Amino acid sequence: MRPLATLAVCLALGASCSHQAGPQQPPNGAEPPAERPVFDRERAFADLVAQCDFGPRIPGSDAHEQCKQFLLGRLAEAGARTVVHDFSAETAFGGAYDFSNLLGIFSEDAPGGVLLLGAHWDSRAKADRDPDPDLRDEPVPGANDGASGVAVLLEMMRGFAQLAPPRPVIVAFFDAEDQGQQGYEAPQSGWAIGSRKLVAEWPANLPWPDEMILLDLVGGDSEHNERVGLPTYANDRFDLPMEVYSLQRAPDLVDRVWSVAERLGHEAFERTQGRPVSDDHIPFQEAGVPAIDIIDFVPPEWDTTDDTPEHCSADSLWQVGDTLLEFIYNEE
Repeated sequence: MRPLATLAVCLALGASCSHQAGPQQPPNGAEPPAERPVFDRERAFADLVAQCDFGPRIPGSDAHEQCKQFLLGRLAEAGARTVVHDFSAETAFGGAYDFSNLLGIFSEDAPGGVLLLGAHWDSRAKADRDPDPDLRDEPVPGANDGASGVAVLLEMMRGFAQLAPPRPVIVAFFDAEDQGQQGYEAPQSGWAIGSRKLVAEWPANLPWPDEMILLDLVGGDSEHNERVGLPTYANDRFDLPMEVYSLQRAPDLVDRVWSVAERLGHEAFERTQGRPVSDDHIPFQEAGVPAIDIIDFVPPEWDTTDDTPEHCSADSLWQVGDTLLEFIYNEE
């Protein structure tokens, strides 16, 4: 995902907030509340680590194929009806490569509008923003940029298996999101290739979504640098301001999600305007779907070889996942 070049001058983010703020979840093993599943932050963080253990999930790699099979297994374990959307595409780094968008539907016959929850599962082939020029041709581990959103969705899927959502929910793991060229706008830049392909070739055996929520960079650890004695930065905090295109094109959905987060005390969700971001929600917006991006943009490890689990937080995953479970099961 990238902020569009024509909107490079953006409003400053709001004040810093703690990723540990708000009510704490029951201890692991506690019975979930009857009205919805509990989001287990440690289990979600383990899923983040598991993805990184495959290695960078870059096109054509063994790690990419291993992670694909891992995600298909998790969809099956959760009882989803799974749909695989395969495609081939060239990227800024070569190709053509084989890619796969992986989708699972839950509560297919339930009443209500279809909610699409998405995150990208590929990681970037080159760490072209690394502060060390010698590392800029290395792949990005993709702990926060990729694995964090996927980890939240995997834990939510465990909840869906435990207690079926009261409305139809599609979980989408997008491929080929993060293989674009720096400094260029989508779609010419090559960002969000997978979601654009999916919208253009929507599977006939899946219902079209009524609204869409994207997760990206949702695992950042606000206190990592201070804890290990490294310099801190103005943007080295976990906060979730309102992404510009989400506010412009789906303001009601933004308000509904942020209202749930506020009710739960999750202070990472800030009612401040963030940056415009070209991400996997844009193709759905262009197709007429109210779609929003929940994103912390940008942590200092973004597109560097330091995007590792050590710079991520289970509590950040929890704030996002807990909010979305409440939104699905108990929105007022």
